[in-house]
Amino acid sequence: MKHSNKTDWERLNKMKNSEIDYSDIAETDYEFWEDAKVIYGNKKKEIVIKVDEDIAEWIEQIGDNSNKAINNLLRSYYISFKNFADNNSSL
Repeated sequence: MKHSNKTDWERLNKMKNSEIDYSDIAETDYEFWEDAKVIYGNKKKEIVIKVDEDIAEWIEQIGDNSNKAINNLLRSYYISFKNFADNNSSL
């Protein structure tokens, strides 16, 4: 049995975040997110980059978790930039 999909994907893809009606979603608080973890199953690829000396020292201070921390930092920036670019087609 095939299910029909009545979602207007074209309209949704053009919609800005500010146009989304969240009124039917319950608010969450700190306790709700307390044990939450972001898990990305993407394959990792090693790259070599040059960074400013103070940034390199900061990365060294992070220690064993530096790869994970840097990846999460870059992913956050990537998602934010991608969302911004998607909602501002003039870029």
